[in-house]
Amino acid sequence: MVVKLRLARHGRKNTPFYHLVAINASKRRDAQPLEKLGEYDPIPRPPPPSSSLASAIANSYHLASRAPSAEELAAQRRGEKKIIWDVERIRYWLGVGAQPTESVVKLLERAGVLEGNHKWRISQARRGKGKPKDQKEGSDDE
Repeated sequence: MVVKLRLARHGRKNTPFYHLVAINASKRRDAQPLEKLGEYDPIPRPPPPSSSLASAIANSYHLASRAPSAEELAAQRRGEKKIIWDVERIRYWLGVGAQPTESVVKLLERAGVLEGNHKWRISQARRGKGKPKDQKEGSDDE
């Protein structure tokens, strides 16, 4: 059984919200995961101006099992994206052989969970930033 770390999409139309999950690779995207490892909200959601800041932020964290920290409150105030991960469990799953998807690798690199050279490194050509040497040079055969 191959286990993957991937993002399961939730939320409404045009307002995605993702759960980082460990799941059997043959299962569909939103199937029951082996374990939920965190949450990722790609859309910055500033608090509504009419209500008090603390209550609005507390309401936006209703899915979290804990109250938001001061750092999370400041990030919400600045309109930053929300990421809540259990880094210890992510490292456990990577240690036992779970394979992260490319999008998860990018997020883990940005967050500092994957540092330096690791075996899931995505080549520049696959990211679309580089081209193979044969295609860089024009065909000047004429």
